[in-house]
Amino acid sequence: MLLGKIVRSNSHVDYVCQVYASGEAEQPPVPTDYAFGTFVRIELNTQPLSWLAGLVYDTVLLNPDFGNLGPRLSPQAELAVFSPDYLQEKATLIGITSIGTLTENGQATQGVPSLAALTDAPVEKMSDDQIKTFHRGNPSVKLAYVPLLISQGSPLTLHLLRGIIARLETLFPEHAAPLAVLQRELLWQSQISPFGGTR
Repeated sequence: MLLGKIVRSNSHVDYVCQVYASGEAEQPPVPTDYAFGTFVRIELNTQPLSWLAGLVYDTVLLNPDFGNLGPRLSPQAELAVFSPDYLQEKATLIGITSIGTLTENGQATQGVPSLAALTDAPVEKMSDDQIKTFHRGNPSVKLAYVPLLISQGSPLTLHLLRGIIARLETLFPEHAAPLAVLQRELLWQSQISPFGGTR
């Protein structure tokens, strides 16, 4: 499912995507499509085709009209009729951290990608099969990007990782036991870290 397009980057692995609104896509996404912890892919300008694999880690709402108490020439409902060229400036932006790459033939690499996305690159929600391909290791589930997420120092990282593990437990039931151990460790850290505790 197409979610939006890249509008800027904050670093080599940190991107901002503008979510498509009504009229900008045939089937505009709904909030559950780009929820916190959603796996996405960003198209790269390569041959053969490849993508950055990423995770939604933040949401920002833009509303330039907030706090604007001045008179309006036209009510909001009449702008489409009287001012068809009026630009809708309200937008939903999502922060995406890239955690690796996927190729057209199913090869996955986890960690800091060598390539960066371009402005206006399309962003899609990853399917369950794509998520499984990205995490399939030998013999267990591969999570080589975890140190990359932890190194970013966000207070939401542990919550993000717990959501990832929960999702992988449903996609890889045969590896539920080791994932459950990791989940318990992350739960312990999320409870202790606010107090500055370490093991």
